[in-house]
Amino acid sequence: MPMQNTTLARQHADPFPLLDDIVVLADAAMRAEAPARIVERLAAGLRDLLAGHDEAPLPAWLLDGAPEGYVRRELYRSRSHGYQIVAITWAPGQGSPVHDHGDTWGIEALLRGRLEVVDYRVVARHRALAELRPATSHTLEPGTVIGLLPPHDLHACRNASARETAVSLHVYGRALDAVKRYAQVGDALYRPQRIRLAVVD
Repeated sequence: MPMQNTTLARQHADPFPLLDDIVVLADAAMRAEAPARIVERLAAGLRDLLAGHDEAPLPAWLLDGAPEGYVRRELYRSRSHGYQIVAITWAPGQGSPVHDHGDTWGIEALLRGRLEVVDYRVVARHRALAELRPATSHTLEPGTVIGLLPPHDLHACRNASARETAVSLHVYGRALDAVKRYAQVGDALYRPQRIRLAVVD
């Protein structure tokens, strides 16, 4: 059952089975107050939780993608702490551009499939353009949990599979309604642009 002073953002007849446990973990982690400590505690808790539920099936609606791009679904938003829980469904081959996370901390966990993640760093600024270089890359497997702390949170994600849908779970320190997306305009030059993020039911 959802905690008091919090709200379920989306209701489904077949709910996401781990949501209540994730809310308990997030509420407990928020007591740490400092973003780095919140991320550390929540990431550790999620790793333990997912390790114990690696065979848990996902509801069918969470596997329902869209041909035009990945699908974001808000699962929960805390009234008392302000954090947001989002699931993202990635159809085969879908990915994101390089983006930040709106100056808030974040946790990303993979529930199904695989995601390739490339982290970027800003090496120079040229008026309205930023020069970005890949810093590290890694593949997320089911149960993998990573933490994000601004300003070291620039990355791009991609479902490299030609057949399998991937599903990732995200917890943000506040509702992530907008991010800065970086559109490549040259070899290593990118134009940052603030964009609004959409969610579906």
